[in-house]
Amino acid sequence: MAQKSYIFALAGCTNSGKSTLAKEFQRFFGASETTIINQDEFYKLEDEVEKIYDPAALTLTEQGYYWSFDEKEAIHIDKFKERILYDSKKFKNVILDGNMITEMDEIVELCDRIVVLTLDIKTCRRRREARTDYVPPDTPGYFDNVAFPAYLRHLENARKRSRSDNRITFIDVSEPRFADRNSSIIDFRKQILNDYVKLTDQKLDVGSVDRLVSDPTCGAISTFNGVTRDNHAGRDVTHLSYDCHDLMAYKKLRGICSEIRKEFPDISKIAIFHRLGKVDIGESSVVISTSSPHRKTAIEATSKCIDLLKDQAPIFKYEEYSNGETEGVKGVWKSNIDDRKTN
Repeated sequence: MAQKSYIFALAGCTNSGKSTLAKEFQRFFGASETTIINQDEFYKLEDEVEKIYDPAALTLTEQGYYWSFDEKEAIHIDKFKERILYDSKKFKNVILDGNMITEMDEIVELCDRIVVLTLDIKTCRRRREARTDYVPPDTPGYFDNVAFPAYLRHLENARKRSRSDNRITFIDVSEPRFADRNSSIIDFRKQILNDYVKLTDQKLDVGSVDRLVSDPTCGAISTFNGVTRDNHAGRDVTHLSYDCHDLMAYKKLRGICSEIRKEFPDISKIAIFHRLGKVDIGESSVVISTSSPHRKTAIEATSKCIDLLKDQAPIFKYEEYSNGETEGVKGVWKSNIDDRKTN
């Protein structure tokens, strides 16, 4: 039986560096056994694409409308899928590159992992205006009235989908850690491959998280499994609930991974999985795991990671308890920082 191809998608904001990053992954995985499929190869012709009669287009463009090139309906999804299935029989790795991938259910279902690249509007506009290879070129007002608003809608849809789909994660590429472009691309590739960050409303499986950080060069994996207990400050807890601003939390959790790597250079891989929504007594709310060649580093890194998460992560906890009063059940929302003060 032929080995299943690994299908890895880079989605997210226009001009976020998806194509450049895809080439870096191809180089890293091996060019002879890795192919890149770009969503843009499957655009429909102009006369097949829906027109947007935005009020701004009436005054900013000659034709009085915009072409809707930033919605999935502009793509021949069936041909895109057909190409993926064909190449997956020929290559060990298939890398997908496209800003609308998370909008296409037919494509999402084929992917093993999806990384959504996020970008602030100022950086995105600057990069977009510097591009000269768009066919057709951007018409006046297209970025502000069509392209970026579409990205924000798609990002919100991806955020909602990601809470129940563990294949999807996010990385903000607005502020590279290196001035050199090539060094930045390599750094983002390393973050994606070695730092597993996930916010999910699905139950956490400790074994699965451990497997993510497993590395043949490492002799130690240190894992923290935080579970819901049935009491707090003398009160009987019925359950916990967690919520957050997903994109802010992803950015902060990746920053925590960076801090860990600076303090513990021998760390190979890091995984931070945090549950959202209702978490019953005995269920895992957070699983943190690190791997390193030797146990001391892994143990210290995991402990440090827990402390940083408590100090920095913008994740809020609702502690619901039964206090025996006639009012019945009461509860309080607390930030990680507030919670740490009482633990």
